[in-house]
Amino acid sequence: MFLLTGISVAYSQEKTLPLQWDLQTCIGYALENNIQIKQSKVNKETGLVDTKLAKAAMLPSLSASVGQTLSNYPFPDDNASSGTSSLSVSGSYGLNATWTIFDGGSRITDIKQAELNNRIADLEIDESKNNIKLAIIQNYMQILYANEALKAYENAVELSKAQLESNKIKLSVGSVAKSDVSQWESQYASDNYNLVNAQTTLENYKLQLKQLLELDTLDSMELVLTPPDGEDVLSLIPDKQTIYQTALHVMPQIRNSELNTEYAQLGIEKAKAGFYPTVSLQANTGTGNVYNYSGYSFGSQLKNNWNNVIGLSVSIPVFSNRTVKSAVEKAGINMYSSQLNELSIRKELYADIETAYLNTLTSQAQYIAAEEKVKYSRESYDVMDEQFILGLKNTIEMLTEKNRLITAQQELLQAKYTALLNIKVLEYYQGLI
Repeated sequence: MFLLTGISVAYSQEKTLPLQWDLQTCIGYALENNIQIKQSKVNKETGLVDTKLAKAAMLPSLSASVGQTLSNYPFPDDNASSGTSSLSVSGSYGLNATWTIFDGGSRITDIKQAELNNRIADLEIDESKNNIKLAIIQNYMQILYANEALKAYENAVELSKAQLESNKIKLSVGSVAKSDVSQWESQYASDNYNLVNAQTTLENYKLQLKQLLELDTLDSMELVLTPPDGEDVLSLIPDKQTIYQTALHVMPQIRNSELNTEYAQLGIEKAKAGFYPTVSLQANTGTGNVYNYSGYSFGSQLKNNWNNVIGLSVSIPVFSNRTVKSAVEKAGINMYSSQLNELSIRKELYADIETAYLNTLTSQAQYIAAEEKVKYSRESYDVMDEQFILGLKNTIEMLTEKNRLITAQQELLQAKYTALLNIKVLEYYQGLI
């Protein structure tokens, strides 16, 4: 009840949000407030309790017992000198202690497994943090891309608007046909349509970022959208084998899979403990009384009936219907499965790094080619514009050249942010983010 109340109070408090959000601010805020990360931390607390329980199992157990009994003798022996009547009320009081001295190492293995679980829980927290980091990086890069694409469409709209106004003036003096104005009106409407789509795309990416940050849709959020330059896009990256070897040491899922294999190995040891005998030490002390027992007071009866017992028991497994052997075999299968899972995670990591590495090299090459394409498309457009003004080119040729320039600009942006995203992914695998 206290925990639930504390959580309610925490959520009822007003959140303090950063005034401006850049990539690192988004990541830092998410690491503090993401629900999945908080849930991973709660799971760790449960594991710590399990560890205390496993260690406590090494200690003796002590219990107290109090009993009251009402007995009825329908045919009492009148000649007996026991002093009992047809109804007898008796009491018993005792302390009982049990201590398992040897169990084949089962409890020690439980402690080792519990401690391993705690380390695994720490790694799962790190995995949750890494997952949210990568998701925010991807989303933030999409926002940067959408923001630059929006500016490109805004420029296209302004250009179309200027051409439309110019052609309307020319139409009024009879230097162009009505069809030319109609074509520019169509182009202007098309560019406005693309602009609206770009605005919607940008807002959707911003909404996704708020959801990743556990923010309310009504929370204000001023993003710092500084476009990266070409040097960032074309930055050198390490060899993929170097990145992979670094990732093996910094990625928590790798160490997590290794610890799960160790946990499975301990499972075999625990199962084998069933082949060994269990040795336990028992001790108890107790007394009792009969309330209507004639001749002796309550205190005298407790004193006279007080007894102490100590004993040692050994439970030797002789035939257990294959229970222990089956448990050992299943533990061995789990061990093999854990080893396969470890190998699979390593291969998956290498495949992800290789994909990001190849995508980076490809998109960097595409960026260089797209820069050249934009350069020549711009020059071609400027020449076309001059010829169009002189009446040497018609409206359709002008529109075609304009759309080629816009397409080249969009291809450049796509290559730019594809390269930047994959570079960030490779930095993530190296633990640099």
